[in-house]
Amino acid sequence: MEVSFTLWTMREILKAIPFDVPPTMDAIHLDFSDMAVPHYVKNGFKVSIFYKDDTYPVDAACCIFSPQKMITVVIIIKKRFEDALSTWLYNRDISVLDLCYRRRELYAHESSHLIAIIRAYPSDRSSIARQDFLEKIKAKFDTALHAEQNSMTYRLVSEERPGQSPSVFNKDHFRYASDNLNYFKLYAELMLDYDTLRNALLRILNTPRATMLYIEEISKITLVSPVFFSHFPEKRNEILKILETGLN
Repeated sequence: MEVSFTLWTMREILKAIPFDVPPTMDAIHLDFSDMAVPHYVKNGFKVSIFYKDDTYPVDAACCIFSPQKMITVVIIIKKRFEDALSTWLYNRDISVLDLCYRRRELYAHESSHLIAIIRAYPSDRSSIARQDFLEKIKAKFDTALHAEQNSMTYRLVSEERPGQSPSVFNKDHFRYASDNLNYFKLYAELMLDYDTLRNALLRILNTPRATMLYIEEISKITLVSPVFFSHFPEKRNEILKILETGLN
């Protein structure tokens, strides 16, 4: 069951999240009906992504609504990051690159929270994971929320404020109770998977260029911040391994 969830449920859900293309609407609603996911996900979850203007106080957030029979997870992203990606794709304006880098970090971070929620609450595993989930988000946010927010029917699971780095987190930031998924690896793969990295290297090396390969070149193609490679040095090692084994 654990392997099945990791390889199929997670992959199917993440395919529906727009990491590389800006959405054309103000909201995206994931449709689990045609996904290869367990019945408890199809019947017990709804997931939406909403895009907010700059009056929204944080760059991104993840909230969970808990009606009696359906768990609704809402990811919120500021629309300015979608506008930045549209600008970059249209005319390669380097002035929006930092926003594009942050956009990918926000999607990877909130998507990791989404996976952690589905794995913990509700779950076909023990109720300990669900209880740990509730206790941790209560400890995280209840003291910081205003009284009127406390009375609402949702719990804030994550919020990313301007200046915070979504790539910096501790080993228990996402997981609950007996969850043994490696979220450092998950986050790194969401940011930059092997095939995307290999294709970027192939594109760079097939272009007339200097003899030195720069991280900044990879960043412009993948929209993964150069700082990411400092937080996750294993991705630097992956670059070397790909180059050593050859691209042909």
